[in-house]
Amino acid sequence: MATINLRNVPDDLHRKAKARAALEGVTLKQLVMRLLEEYLEGVC
Repeated sequence: MATINLRNVPDDLHRKAKARAALEGVTLKQLVMRLLEEYLEGVC
């Protein structure tokens, strides 16, 4: 499985994403994976 490292993410964006993941009861990784899949499927 490939690895993606995301650097220099603005603190505000990281905080919002982490809070959103917590609200949805998922990890930040799970949230990012789902959003990437949706984007690539043209859902977003």
